[in-house]
Amino acid sequence: MAVKIMSREQKDDALIMEVIRNARKQDYTPDLLCELQKVVETKYYYWWLMDMKKEECARELFAKDFSYYYNGYLVTEDGAEQARTSKWTNSALVTMHMGHQPMVWLIDQTHARGIFQYEDHHVSIEDGSEIETWMVYCDDFKKYEDGSWHISTMRMYPKQSDGRYRNPFPPDGWIPEGWE
Repeated sequence: MAVKIMSREQKDDALIMEVIRNARKQDYTPDLLCELQKVVETKYYYWWLMDMKKEECARELFAKDFSYYYNGYLVTEDGAEQARTSKWTNSALVTMHMGHQPMVWLIDQTHARGIFQYEDHHVSIEDGSEIETWMVYCDDFKKYEDGSWHISTMRMYPKQSDGRYRNPFPPDGWIPEGWE
């Protein structure tokens, strides 16, 4: 079975293929290999935060001009809101987020774009039901002056989903316990 994202938009396929083609053409120096690893670890850090139920730490992970797209549609341009929404969604689940086969295109010294095959396995705390999804992430990253990389655009493209999530959006005014 071929990897086909559900959006079926040519622009989304083209974006992913652009990363694959450009990442493959890169010439690496030891410094660039270190930067590539830092970008990959930025994404992995995001998933670890989700599984450790430390979504509040993701607020500093998102760039100031963060935007999040799901299946081609803009969901939010607020990193703090995205972290809060993740906290709400994950609070009802035992989560396991897994990213595979990263391809990272180091566009220039402060910009990168990466794609990640993604799968998750979640179990509902309430009833033990299972949710498994397969997606492709295509994210843009920015390097700040302190050398840290941040996610500036997060794009999730579903490929398949088994099971159902509850409403992923927190109720109005919901503030997680201990949220600063």
